[in-house]
Amino acid sequence: MAHRIVIRMAAASGAEARLWALVNQRHIDVTRAWFEKDRRENRIKATLEVDLDVLATRRLMRQLQRHLDIQYIALESGDSFDLSVSPQLIGKHTRRLRIPVKKGACL
Repeated sequence: MAHRIVIRMAAASGAEARLWALVNQRHIDVTRAWFEKDRRENRIKATLEVDLDVLATRRLMRQLQRHLDIQYIALESGDSFDLSVSPQLIGKHTRRLRIPVKKGACL
């Protein structure tokens, strides 16, 4: 059963690439994805459609919540793509670690 994960994130440089890297590290097959940028509010709305069961989708959402750019994440089931099932507001982290590439920085 397909599930859609709706993500609102800060429009920092490379935020989309970091999101894709996190998804790819977990070997998740994304059937559809689209991004909407709002430059006035400096936000990106990403929607990922994954073909996983509910438990695996929730686990992926918990893992994505640790992403520093993500501000809001919600799950939509395949039957009701118009309604959010469980929106969760994520506390915004303002402090970022700057790790030099020479030290072996990773996601």
